[in-house]
Amino acid sequence: MKSTTSLIFIIWPLLLPIKSHGLELNIDPASVEFYAEDYPPANFYENQELKGLSVDTLRLMWQALDIKPKKIAIVPWARGYKNVLNQPNSALFTMSRTPARERLFKWVGPLFSSVHILVAKKSRHFQFDHVSQVVEYRVATVRGDISQILLQQIGFPEVNMAKLPDLRTAFLMMQSDRVEMMIVSVHGFKHLLEQMGVDEGGYEQVLFLNKSSNYIAFNKSTSDTVVAAYQSALDGLGRVRDEIKTKYGLPKLEY
Repeated sequence: MKSTTSLIFIIWPLLLPIKSHGLELNIDPASVEFYAEDYPPANFYENQELKGLSVDTLRLMWQALDIKPKKIAIVPWARGYKNVLNQPNSALFTMSRTPARERLFKWVGPLFSSVHILVAKKSRHFQFDHVSQVVEYRVATVRGDISQILLQQIGFPEVNMAKLPDLRTAFLMMQSDRVEMMIVSVHGFKHLLEQMGVDEGGYEQVLFLNKSSNYIAFNKSTSDTVVAAYQSALDGLGRVRDEIKTKYGLPKLEY
């Protein structure tokens, strides 16, 4: 009886509202609304079922927090980013944690890493040694995504960026020769081609850009208690996290 009573007193404070800067915030971890984009292998539909590395990880975190499975809204990246930037009790995954974004969100992770590269058709026979050599070409990127940010950071001309709503559209632009290259993560490109039934033999990496870590980004007004609860749930998964990465074929360099 004593241990049960103690458990009640541990959990009960997490269900109380708190006040922060004059605003009353619900700090129940179950109240958070989650957004994600269609970007395999992190989040994607297969036979009308939502799955993926990040989706599976989040569901295990809910289980650890005793939260019933919730709906995850799959939306274009730019819309999800705007929603979570402005909407209390919301979160977007998975997001690369950059210096420019650091103070805009609260973070749980990392879930995994992304190696971002430029990809082109092998038939173009591109050979680049430095990013300055690619600025004269048209490159497809996902609007508002880390891919667009990376191009902007290296001074890539806006006029040569094709900003698309999702990864599939970016690939179709390159496939139809409307752009010469696309920027994508190693795992993202591999799984996209598998989904679309496209032979990867016709494409190649032409330039490495960077490696970044991916997180769940929570609206800035989210209480530290909620963020800590989710981080603790993630940390508690232990070796299961690597098992999920293996399940979805994540390359070791992106663990």
